[in-house]
Amino acid sequence: MARLKIAVTGSDGFIGTNLAETLKDSDIEIVPFSGDLLKKEDIELFFQKNHGIDQIIHLVGLFFGSLDELIKLNVLAFNNLLEVATKNGVKKVIFTSTGAVYGEPIGERSKESDPLRPNTCYGLSKKYAEECLLYYADNFNLDYVILRFPNVYGPNNNKGVVFTLLKSIEEHGKVTIFGDGTQSRNFLHVSDACIAIKQSIDFGGREIFNISNPNKVSVNDVVELLAKKHKFKIEHEPANNNLKDLLLDIEKANQKLGFEPQMKELLV
Repeated sequence: MARLKIAVTGSDGFIGTNLAETLKDSDIEIVPFSGDLLKKEDIELFFQKNHGIDQIIHLVGLFFGSLDELIKLNVLAFNNLLEVATKNGVKKVIFTSTGAVYGEPIGERSKESDPLRPNTCYGLSKKYAEECLLYYADNFNLDYVILRFPNVYGPNNNKGVVFTLLKSIEEHGKVTIFGDGTQSRNFLHVSDACIAIKQSIDFGGREIFNISNPNKVSVNDVVELLAKKHKFKIEHEPANNNLKDLLLDIEKANQKLGFEPQMKELLV
């Protein structure tokens, strides 16, 4: 059987560097994407230099910014990649999305079958990106796995709640809690995110999965954990995010993908 050849965008980023470690002993040829995804000629040149790409793992994305910036980097760049990839015979795309596409949970936790009603610009841009992938899947015989993550944290992290709080402690000796701090999140260690990506490589067909540690953690809980290791002041500011709760149901991923988080406790 021929060795699987997978292109990875964002291979030098937070999840990408950890994914390389996860896949280092597997029988997979990883090809880091090089070039500007906003330039189709760069993507075409990449495929000219790298024939026979079977799958793409798309990790590139912008977390903060205006809606224009988020649409540009999270949607248009991804659409360029999909357009060129399908012309070059790519059969499958694994896309790392976000639980923010749901907006507020309509039940205790968001399920994959729930309507997508994002209430942040980031969540909206990721919803549009998912729709692009579904379009290419339907019209160009493309398989896919969409992985909806909560806050991912761990080695080499440079975004998200834990990173932001730790950076503020290091640089300013304080943390800022926006709102009352009761807003809840699931947190996923990057090692578990990479396990889910690895499992998705072998998954056949087209599917969407929530990938998370199901433990419910508030911002106040995170600050309390940080206080056990660090000294800092606490400041309060008005809420700056419409998404109060980001809680994901992972039963489907457990049953169909075999995913079970290994890092149960939040490590800060």
